[in-house]
Parts: sequence; C-alpha cells; structure tokens
Amino acid sequence: MTTTTVRVQHGVRAATSGAALVTRRRGVADAGLLALTAIILAATVALALLIPRVVARAADEAVQGAVVDAGTAAEVVARVGTASGAGFGNRISTRDPNQSTQLRADAARVQAALPGPLRALTDVGTVSVTTPIVRGRVGGAAVTTRLAYVGDPDVSRQSGLVTWVDGVAPAPAVLPETDPEDPTPPTHELQVGMQADAASRLGVEAGDHAKLSLTTFGPVDVVVTGLYTVADPTNPVWTGFTDLLAAREAPRGAAQEGHAALLVTAESLPDLKLVVAARALTQQFRYAVDPALVDAATSGTVSDAVTQVRADPTALSHAAGGSVMVSTSLGDVLDAVGGRLAAARAQQSVLVLGLSGVGALVLVLASQLLVSRRAPFLLAERARGASLASVVVRALLESVPLALLAGAAGVLVAGIVLPRGGSSWSAAVALVAVAGLAPAAVAALQVRTAYAGRRTPANRADRERLASRRRVRRIVAEATVVAIAAGAVVSVRRRGLAQTTTGDVDLLLAATPLLVAAAATLVVVRLLPPLLRATSARARRGRGLVAVVATARASAASGTALPLLTLTVAVGLVVFCGTTVLTVDAGQRVAADARVGADVRIEGDLRTQDVDELRGRPGVTAVAGIAVLGARSLGTNSGTTADVVLVDADALADVERAHGRTGDDLTLLTSGDPAHPPTLVSASIEHVTSLVTPELLTNGGALTLDVVGTAGDVPRVQSDGSGAAVDGRVLVDRATFDAAQGAPTDPTTILVDGPGAIAAAAALEDRAGVTVTSRDDWLDQWRDSPLNRDLVLLLLGTSVALAAYAALALVLMVAATSRERGRALSALRTLGLDPRTASALTFAELLPVAVAAVVGGTVIGLLIPWLTSGALGLELATGGFGPPALRVGWGPIVGAVAVVAVALVVTVLVESAVRRRDKLGEVLRVGER
Repeated sequence: MTTTTVRVQHGVRAATSGAALVTRRRGVADAGLLALTAIILAATVALALLIPRVVARAADEAVQGAVVDAGTAAEVVARVGTASGAGFGNRISTRDPNQSTQLRADAARVQAALPGPLRALTDVGTVSVTTPIVRGRVGGAAVTTRLAYVGDPDVSRQSGLVTWVDGVAPAPAVLPETDPEDPTPPTHELQVGMQADAASRLGVEAGDHAKLSLTTFGPVDVVVTGLYTVADPTNPVWTGFTDLLAAREAPRGAAQEGHAALLVTAESLPDLKLVVAARALTQQFRYAVDPALVDAATSGTVSDAVTQVRADPTALSHAAGGSVMVSTSLGDVLDAVGGRLAAARAQQSVLVLGLSGVGALVLVLASQLLVSRRAPFLLAERARGASLASVVVRALLESVPLALLAGAAGVLVAGIVLPRGGSSWSAAVALVAVAGLAPAAVAALQVRTAYAGRRTPANRADRERLASRRRVRRIVAEATVVAIAAGAVVSVRRRGLAQTTTGDVDLLLAATPLLVAAAATLVVVRLLPPLLRATSARARRGRGLVAVVATARASAASGTALPLLTLTVAVGLVVFCGTTVLTVDAGQRVAADARVGADVRIEGDLRTQDVDELRGRPGVTAVAGIAVLGARSLGTNSGTTADVVLVDADALADVERAHGRTGDDLTLLTSGDPAHPPTLVSASIEHVTSLVTPELLTNGGALTLDVVGTAGDVPRVQSDGSGAAVDGRVLVDRATFDAAQGAPTDPTTILVDGPGAIAAAAALEDRAGVTVTSRDDWLDQWRDSPLNRDLVLLLLGTSVALAAYAALALVLMVAATSRERGRALSALRTLGLDPRTASALTFAELLPVAVAAVVGGTVIGLLIPWLTSGALGLELATGGFGPPALRVGWGPIVGAVAVVAVALVVTVLVESAVRRRDKLGEVLRVGER
C-alpha cells in the first residue's frame, strides 16, 4: 500500500470518525431550530410547486373556456369541391341510392386525414349538401330559400332527427322516361320537406310545388311532400341550418315574405345530385371540437396543426376525392388565448422566483443562527485539531437528510393539495440544495480561519492592504449584483419576460424583481451604518442611556447584511405584490369602461326607433347609436379602405364626458357643412386623406367627406364581422350621413348611460340576435375568468407568505443577536438597569434595522412595478387596450409595516420575558447564556 493511499485513508477516517454520534447529539440539542428549518423548507417547496400548478389549471380552464365561447366558429369545417375537371356540363347519368352512405364514408376519411393533434380533438363529423340561396315561390308565398341535406354521422340516428306531422317524408321520385327522338329534356321530380311552423307562417301546405331559380339539368319539379318538426334543435347536425328550424323575416323593403330552407332527406338526396350540377352544390363536413380535450400544453401544437391544414389541405383532398377548403377559428382562438397564457407563465415565474429567493435567504439565516449557537463547540473542535473537512462532513450529515425529508414532505403536500402536474422542479431542487448545503458552508466560513496557522502581518501597512483587498472584493461583488439587476431591467423593458423565439420564460429576466430588490438592499446596507453613526454621535451629546446604547449596538448589528437583506427583500416583494393587485384592479375598471363604453352596451339586430325609445326611458341620461360600415373604399384614387363608424356625435360626446374620456372632439362632427359631412380619421390614414379628398359610395351616390380632425385609438365598437383588412377608421355623424345619402342607417351598437340604463335595456334582451352587456357584468365576468382570478389570488397568497417570511427573518435576526445583547444587558442590570429600560434598549437597538428594511422595501416594492409594468403583460390581465397605469395605495405599505411592527414588538416582549430569568452571576462568569 502506497503512502498516498495511507494518507487518504487516515484523512477520511479523521474527517468521518464519530460524525454520526456528534451529529445526533447536536441534533437533539437544537431540535427546535432544526424542526423550524424543516417546516420552512417544506412550506417553501410546496408553494414553489403549487403556484405553477394553479396557473396550469387556470390555463387549461382558460383554453377550454375560449373554445366553448367560440362555439360553432371553432368547429373544423371542410368544404369539399368537385374532382379536377368536373364542371357544370358534367352530370350524373344514373341515380346512386347510396349517396348518404358515401358522404359519411368521405367524412370519416377526411377526419382521419386531419393532422394528429387536430384529429385527436374531433370525431366523425356531420355532413351536409346545400344549394345557394335563391328566390322563388313555394306554394303561393314569395320567399328566399335553399335546398339542404343534413346527415348525422350515426346512420341509426338519421331517421330520428325529424318527425313528419303532415304529408309524407320525401322519397325517391319516379324517374321520367326519356324519348330519344324528343330533344326536350324530361321533367325530374325532387321531393323535399318544410318545417311545420315555417310552413304555417308562409302559408305552405303539404303537396305544394316550388318554383326556384336553381341551376339544373333541365326542368325540375320541386314538391313539398311533407311538413316536419325537429326533435332536438340543439343537435349538432343543425349547426348552421337555423333556416331548417324556423322561418326568418325578410329584410325591410324586400319583395319576399320570408326565408325558409327546404329539407332534402337521405332518400331524395340522390335525386338532388342527379338534377343539380356538382359545382352548384356545397358539400361540407363539420367536425365539432371537444373543449375537454384541449389544454394549455397542447394548444400551441393544435394551433400549428390548424395553420398547416388550412395552408395545405392536400391530404384532405386526396381523402375526399376533390378539392377541400378548411375553415375554422380554432387557431385564432388558441392564438388569442396564447398571449394571455404567456403572460400568466411570466407572472407565475416572477412569483415563484421571488418566493423561492426569500425562502432561500430565510433558510440561510436559519443556518447562520444554528452555526452561531454551535460556534463555541466548533471552535473548540478546531482548537483540538479537527480539520475543516470534518466540520463540513458533520454538518452535511445532519443537514442533507433533513433537507431531503423536508423537501419530500413539501412535494407530498403539494401533491395532496393539487395533484395535477405543470410544476417546474428547478426551484424546489434549488431550495433543497440550499437547505442541505447552507449549514455546512456557514460552518466552514465560521471556523476556516480559526487555528489555521495563518500569519497576520505585523506591519500596519500590510494589514491595511489586506483589508483594502477585502473591501474591493466586496465592492466588486455588490457592483456585479447591481449591474446584473440593471441589465435585467433593461432587457425586460425592451422585450418582456417571454422569449420571442420559443415563447418560454427567461429565468434571469423573471428574477428581475428579486435582483432589483437585492441590488437596492445593498444600497440600504451601505447607507445604514453612516446614518446610525451620525445618530449615535448625536445621542452621545444628549441625555439618557437608551439612545446611546441602542444606537451603538444597532451600528454593530447592521454590519450583518444578510438579515437586513432578507427582511428588505421580503418587504419589497410584499409591497410589489400588493401594488400589482391594486394596479390590476384599477386597470380592469378602466378596461370595463373602455370596452363597454357606457353603463350598458347593446349590440346586434337593432333599429333607429330603438334609440328613440331608449331615450324616453326613465333614468337614462344619454343614448348613442353607432353603425359600422365595414371595409369601405375612400375613393378610387385613394387606394385606402376603412371602417366607417357612424355615431350619434352629440349623444356620444355626453357619454364620453360622463366617463371622463376627452380624447376625440366629437362636436366637430356636427359643426360643418352637412352636404360634405365632417369626419374624424384615425392616424393611420391621416396622411392619405391629406393628399386625396375621401369619398364614400352611398345609396344616394358618391359622398365627399370633410376631414376635420384625428380620431383616437379607442375603437368603441367591434368590426362588422367580415374579417376584411382595413387601413383605418372614419368617424361620421350618423344623422348628417343619413341626411346626405337620403336614407336612414340602423345602428349596430347602442350605448346607454344613466342609473336606469340596465332596466331600460332589459326590454331588448329577449330579442333574437341582440346581446346586452353592462359594464358591471363585463367586469365581473372578466375578473372571474380563470387566469385573472388565479393571478389575483396568487398575488395575495404570495404576499401573505412573504409577510410571514419577513416576520420570521426578523425573529431569526433577533435570535442571532440575542447572545451579545444578553451579555450587555446583564452587565447593565448589575449596574441598576430596570427591566422596562432593558426592553426599551432591545426595541431601540432593533428598530433602526426594521425601519431601514420597511423604508427600503417600500421604495423597492414601488420601484419594481414601475420598472417592469410593461413587461409583465398586465394589459392582458386587465383586458384593456394598453398597459394599465401604476396604482399606488396605502394598503400594501400599511400591511408590511404592521407585520414588521407586530413581529418586532412580540419578539422584544418574548426576549425580555426570557431575560428576566437570567442569573446575572452566571452570565457574567460564563460570558454568555
């Protein structure tokens, strides 16, 4: 055996000998502090795991809710065209009785050809074949109508879709005989049905014939053989076919009496395909999306799949045997909610890192307290020749198993509270590592220079040079922290917390609040000692013992940066969380006012008389009608399109003033020449209108507009729903526009203001196609949405946890300095110091550090949201048109002050009560308690 091996074996034996016994004895002696450390670690690990899980659950609910709200628009619709080369001249020569079966088979093949992520959300869809809407007569009624076949994916349910209450169900017609010598095409019969209530309304009976302007192969006799009722109008098969369920009123001024579709059954479908050209029929498959199968984790993949299949539906075309065009809003819905998900993840990461950072500081502070209690024993071991390795091994043997058990307990608690995944384990692992390694590191730093045989220079200049090096190293470390914090702030203000390429959260940038708090605390640590020295000098010139002793001891206590850092960062993040809650709450109120525009917003199929009737209702102070003419050209020479927004300018100005909005000067819209309506244009098209006089084509001809100002960014109304891209917006007074074109324009939106607005709008709620939204309802609904609700709850919960950490940090700081303070107070008690003055001295000694932490933390807590407000995505949480303004309130500050004050008072009272039982002789003889 070599000498090196022997030395290694002796070194290992020396470092580990008796470690288990020493660790067990020390653990029993400090069981209370070790249990407290384990509880802190378990609680912090549980919170670090629970916050992402809460956000993940809310994200899933948000995605599913968005799909539910989108309704049928999120369904995947595959519109199937004819095969290449098919045209109007190509007709089917024979009737195929299996047309409905073939459609279902085609729908199944197309569904199987969808991209995997999208196919997993859908099932075999419904099928339909329709003709264009045409004018004609059914019986004696002039109507608009279309022929439509709808098919359930389950053939066994097809016959139960409708019940025939009059006449008979459409069946295959008798094919006419053809005469080769007669060039005149024979008349084919096509049997259809009509909904019973629609037929009664239009005066149609079973057996009536329909004359329709359909594109067919020769003459066709359409016969209404029966009237039906629908068993379940909510069945997905009727999606998009409300005209098969009931008749609709014809537009005002139309020659028709109404609109109702004619139902083609599976039996008469072959006749429809036989007499109508393939290109004159619209064949589509509709696949419903199950919201329960969509979640936040797969939403991005699903959105990519939608984009892929819409851009390249080749696989679907091969499966259908003809060209396929896919339409769905599912991708847009998921992309819209994806921005909110990214903001939620960024906000979650800030909370997790802030909470974990403060928790780690508290764990290190607890480790310092543990090592300081054991310092005499550690120094004695070192004096007897114990190596630094043996000190570290004994500390690790105690702290590592404890950290692993406490971390496992935290994981178990998180799993019990919220079993679902979605957590990032990085913070939990880091916390366990800190708890396991901190006691060993602190113990090593405590004893590394004791009895180490290091020589101290006798020359004063050399000693000052060594001290100067230590100061420089500390300044460099502090400057590095400040530089990192400044760089993080600059980066986060430029591009936000989310990566622009991957969409993930940058952990360095997510730690910006924690870094800013740490950097600002270093400034507080630098400023506090000079302030305390100045206070101490002033106290020495005065009278009284408390001020002199307290400021002197506070100056010594402030030299330890870790307790002050922990307390200041905790207070700063408490104020940050509270300020963010206030900002979000105020921003949501502003957003509700901007989104709704008034006390009540009414949208849908409205009429001008509705505006007049609402103005006469009690409690209504202003009613403004708004109409949107979407994607209108501003003249052939302009090359510009815009949404023309017709507003009741005077009434809308009253609404704007009532809600404190003064962005647009709407009075300009009623002060010009009515023949050339005054107009406000958005900034995006202002340069065009300055070069070319804008014109609108109306029912009365071309109308020249007079641009008198610029419209603000608030849209006030939604688009007309066409989805057409426009270059900007144009605001015109509705009455002036109607007078110029010589015809009235019905509003699409009505804003109602006043205490009686809700009651006045209630009369329109039951009208089909009309939605009524009050500002309070919008606000409540937005606040109750999963992401917004859980964001506020997490901010409040995190602030409570941080407040508890702040109180605990103060308690640990008091406990860490209690030994030296006890010696000083015991010495003063032998000189006649009474207990009340001793308590006052304790309180006055700790007060400067607590005040510095509260003041510094408050400044930090207000500074962080101001620096990062544009990067946290709070505008997505408020629902407004831009980032919310920072709102500062006294609540978070008072809460933080109260927590620190109560913790300080209780700690001082407890320590004073304990000190009264000290035996002065023993304390002075031993030198410590």
